Amino acid sequence: MANILLYSAGLRRDSCFYSLFIILFIFFSVGSVSCSESRKLGLEQLHLNVPKDIRINLFAVDVPNARHMAFDDQGILFLSQHRTGKVVALPDNNGDGKSDQTITLLKNLQVPHGLAFVQLDSGYYFYVAEEHQVIRMKREAKPLTYGKPEVIIRQIPGGGHTTRTIKIKDQKIYLSVGSSCNVCLEGNPIRAAVSRFNLDGSGQEIVAAGLRNSVGIEFSPYTGELWGVNNGRDHLGDDHPREELNIIRKGNHYGWPYCYEDQTWDEDFGKTYDCSTTVPPAYTFTAHMAPLGLAFYQKGTLPGHYNDSLFIAFHGSWNRSVPAGYKVVRVKLNERGEILSHEDFITGWLQPDGGKTGRPVDLEQSPDGDLYLSDDYLGVVYRIMGK
Repeated sequence: MANILLYSAGLRRDSCFYSLFIILFIFFSVGSVSCSESRKLGLEQLHLNVPKDIRINLFAVDVPNARHMAFDDQGILFLSQHRTGKVVALPDNNGDGKSDQTITLLKNLQVPHGLAFVQLDSGYYFYVAEEHQVIRMKREAKPLTYGKPEVIIRQIPGGGHTTRTIKIKDQKIYLSVGSSCNVCLEGNPIRAAVSRFNLDGSGQEIVAAGLRNSVGIEFSPYTGELWGVNNGRDHLGDDHPREELNIIRKGNHYGWPYCYEDQTWDEDFGKTYDCSTTVPPAYTFTAHMAPLGLAFYQKGTLPGHYNDSLFIAFHGSWNRSVPAGYKVVRVKLNERGEILSHEDFITGWLQPDGGKTGRPVDLEQSPDGDLYLSDDYLGVVYRIMGK
């Protein structure tokens, strides 16, 4: 594994007071810096471990709380900043692999997260999922002129897990809503589930339940089925429940809160539920690594041996005695999109002493074939390419 050195765009909490040398170094390394939006970590050096045939650079900096991403039909990257309440566009007009500017499209939103685009007969639309609702805007002119937001899905229950993820396929919106708690019986069936709606927000139906918090969902280009990573419950020790990768099919129940892993009863509920009726995960990973984003990769600019992969971003544990996660994992697939095995792809955000220098969130493949990765801890977007 090669060792890659990157520099973030933050300044230390006690210092927007660096020497001219440092300011110029930051400027020429990764772009200008805003002290008002600086990260707690300050000027960080990231020693990321990447495969020898892969290179990585900073595509965008100074985007605090960088979460989910989507490319529009012009190849422009859009990004949600959930805690700052913004959605921004990050155009790369000169094609040098770095965002030229950060353009705020929406602000003062309530936990904006999932993003999606769709072309309809009536025009090109941009969908944004907030904690309590889903809105859409019609594009009025290229590249980035959009009309007034229209609320199409209302009264999504809030609290607990507050991020909402959306994907669009076959004229349907798929909406993932996490649970209101660590482990409990939900009163609203939309929670801990994936639902489906018409593109105007009508026709709600539950697709699948028992999914505590499936932040990352994506349609397989091999089969057209919806896949999702799921965050398991806390306070069952370091090793359980293992994090899940599920193939989310209509009518299935994936266990939470009654069961986990391979149909194991959750002792908080006793054996009052028939776990044999639940669907075990398609694949599992170390517990509490918090998978948040995933991207299928059939081929692109990475070397050919990475073809037929599923890349997953693990945000990292928060209450594990031995921290885990803080990395990107590659799940190897065959030519039919079936799971073979997995391996670490990019690591190094987790330090030997348990400290962290970044937290991966979401992955997207660009129309040009590169991979993009968001990091809400540093407030940056990385670009991942082959050498």
